[in-house]
Amino acid sequence: MRSASLLTCLIAVPFAGLAGCYTTEFDDNAGGVYYCAVDSDCNTGQACQAFACVDDSGPEVQITGPELLQNLASDTTDLTVNYALNDFTISDSDERIEGQGKVRVSIVGTDVEETSVLEQGAQLDITGLTPGAYRLVAEAVYGDGSAYENPSASTYTVFYLEADNPERPQAAIVEPSPTQVHVVNEPLDVVVAARNFTFVGSGEDCRIDADCDPWGPEGDLCIPDAVDECELDPSGHAHVYFLDDYPDCLNDEITCNGKYVMSMRPGDNVESDGVTVSATLPASRFEEPGTYTFSIGLQYNDHEPYPGPNFVIYDQFTIEVVE
Repeated sequence: MRSASLLTCLIAVPFAGLAGCYTTEFDDNAGGVYYCAVDSDCNTGQACQAFACVDDSGPEVQITGPELLQNLASDTTDLTVNYALNDFTISDSDERIEGQGKVRVSIVGTDVEETSVLEQGAQLDITGLTPGAYRLVAEAVYGDGSAYENPSASTYTVFYLEADNPERPQAAIVEPSPTQVHVVNEPLDVVVAARNFTFVGSGEDCRIDADCDPWGPEGDLCIPDAVDECELDPSGHAHVYFLDDYPDCLNDEITCNGKYVMSMRPGDNVESDGVTVSATLPASRFEEPGTYTFSIGLQYNDHEPYPGPNFVIYDQFTIEVVE
């Protein structure tokens, strides 16, 4: 692994000779010096954070329950959070003691109260949550509530809260992380998941009336004219949007449906196993720092909102992009 300055020197050698390079020794353990894309690009004891290798000495937190993309019944009122810890001791002290503290659990973007726990089986009251996808964060904190800064001290998982009709499709942003800070002019890996919906490269669409919810109380009346022509088989792909007013803008006089920054349609440059799709947003999409409303919406094969602009199935949260 080499720093950016060392790479510049090596590239310059064929043109300017060794006289243009310094002989400075680089510290392999220095943080924030070496460029990286994934943890494996860094040295032992380091992790990749905001495209730089940083020291990862400190606590490690892993969420063991709920599992990634676990589906919770619509009548769930209490969410049990389980986790595993390394290099960290749970303590009831309110002081800042290295290697000790509590685990703070929260659900990003909701009014669910953050809870600092001293033991396994943290309970979160989720009675106020509506059906959809949610991101649960667990992080090691000192006794005074301040967070440990090493990357492994914080982790997350994504879970679904089922709709009243368990057959209703749902979608979730799995990556990026809800706490990720992205860097301008860098690519971003995106992973999207769905349940009761299949990601396909192409297919026939069974069109539903835009004013009808096929999984609502009168869902059987949604496609009366098409009953003999097609069968409701939820499938298609996903779009990624950076729009502050999505999905409301789908119903504007000039719809925003075509203003997506990436189409996650299985095929070239988009991998899929049917349940998830993954792709990389190019660096050119992040030319300016700021707060981005990151949304994904399910689409018919012909790129129209699924199952319609009034009932589009989507997920969203905000990400920070910095210099």
